Amino acid sequence: MAAPTRRTQQERRAATRTALLAAAVACLTESGFAGFTTTEVTRRAGTSQGALFKHFPTKSGLLAATIEHVFDGLRSDFTAAYEAVPPGERTVAKAFDLLWRQMLDERLGAAYDLYTAARTDPVLRADLEPVVAAHLDHLVSLTAAVALGTGVDDRDGRFAALVDLAILAVQGLRLNQMVLPDHEQAARLRALLRELTEVVVPTK
Repeated sequence: MAAPTRRTQQERRAATRTALLAAAVACLTESGFAGFTTTEVTRRAGTSQGALFKHFPTKSGLLAATIEHVFDGLRSDFTAAYEAVPPGERTVAKAFDLLWRQMLDERLGAAYDLYTAARTDPVLRADLEPVVAAHLDHLVSLTAAVALGTGVDDRDGRFAALVDLAILAVQGLRLNQMVLPDHEQAARLRALLRELTEVVVPTK
């Protein structure tokens, strides 16, 4: 039998980074910002503190990378979900249904927790700002690309504005639902966004 192939140093580093990010996502999702510690992250990842700080020199940098990892996964899931829809059923409404589902994904709770913490933590805010800005740009572009394939005319930019509105509305809903769950409120908002989609977005 052939001897197992040894991984390169770059492959080992990549594997360690992936393990740390997976552990950080789990820790942040389960314990929130208040319970997030690098000690717990390294315990879950099976690595040392030294290994962690070689990849992420600061805790806030680790948190920003963790949320970026979550965002990457969400966008990949969004694309995969849309591609799984039969071509004949791909509509603007379907694109917004998928966007709605993503904005309520449990993994985003970790991001919202950090948004709140960043309000009084300038270092964390500085690390999060470019990550959040890039994600929102990518999400708007992705949703537009999906909908444009169904015949949307966005020459006046109204579709992009509608995506912004949907994202901000669902974020506000999600934060409110953390304290005061109200399924009727969620249903009303979703119905209104569907109506706005039909009015604001013309199709060819």
